[in-house]
Amino acid sequence: MIRFGIAGIPLTSKGRTLVDSIIDSHFLGLNALEVQLLRVNVEEAPAIEYSGKYPKDVDDSIIVNILRPDENGNYQSVGIDTQIESEDILQELFWNMAKNYDEIVEGGEIAKELDVQLSLHAPYYMDLLSHEEISEKSFDHLKWSLTIGRTMGARRVVSHTGFYRGNKKDSLMSAQKIYSRITKEFSHEQGFPYVGVETAGKPELFGTTAELISLAKKIPGVEPILNFPHVHSLAGGGLTDIASFEAVITEYAKYAKGDLYTEFSGVEHKDGSEIKMTAIKHGDLKFETLSEYLQDYSGDMTIISMSPLLEHDAQYMDVIFLRAIAKRLQRKSALKAGA
Repeated sequence: MIRFGIAGIPLTSKGRTLVDSIIDSHFLGLNALEVQLLRVNVEEAPAIEYSGKYPKDVDDSIIVNILRPDENGNYQSVGIDTQIESEDILQELFWNMAKNYDEIVEGGEIAKELDVQLSLHAPYYMDLLSHEEISEKSFDHLKWSLTIGRTMGARRVVSHTGFYRGNKKDSLMSAQKIYSRITKEFSHEQGFPYVGVETAGKPELFGTTAELISLAKKIPGVEPILNFPHVHSLAGGGLTDIASFEAVITEYAKYAKGDLYTEFSGVEHKDGSEIKMTAIKHGDLKFETLSEYLQDYSGDMTIISMSPLLEHDAQYMDVIFLRAIAKRLQRKSALKAGA
């Protein structure tokens, strides 16, 4: 099955909540949605008001962590699956798409009913390879994303890694340690989503195909995320024919967690670097070429529109894909009639 969806809230959506986005995506004829954890604010607050409750029972914020003093008075994380005590400090996340866990759960339930497959994109300002303070802050955002992703039933949480720190070999070793740590603390066996590491579109950012495949080989909980315009840009416009699409898809599909999760848009690029995303009809990355290859693809794939036109281009890709199927059927019918 090939699923088409969008990254973010549909442009035509009047509501701006998680539930609105899922329902509107369904009525647009889409069956995938990459929810974006944007416009979030995390604050620390004393727990006295919520003492005796569980985090998921709080109705005016999303508690993503409880910090509890040990015998020496040092605060340590105890997660969110425990009852809140009066001396705790809470880390509360405020998000424009949902105000509490009940709304996130409701979104996940509606998505299942409507067959809209959910994923979640962690905040874009990730810099996991930076110095300790920034790296830990990015790590926190990733673990909070995994907590919210588990609540909504997302299959994967997609994340960027950030800038190289030192040389590429050292950066890869650091990335392996970081992603090993996150997938052990928030493992898929505990019900958390897979950690999807996305291809980078600029040479100064960690995330070449070789680097992502290396991570996936060594860390079972990591999934390489195939961002077509990023791969195309890094290769200086390398995805030009069916063979080039086939080569990169085959490589990523080996490590897919069920469906092969991909992202698509038009792109402007120069000297092996992405300049900006564009509408799919613009630029030299052609969905028609990918669509031709997909006629013979036997696996499941999700294609997320990252285009500035979002749902318009997701629908456009669906139409192009169906036209390619129709043309092939017509050719087979003509050959059969002429036999």
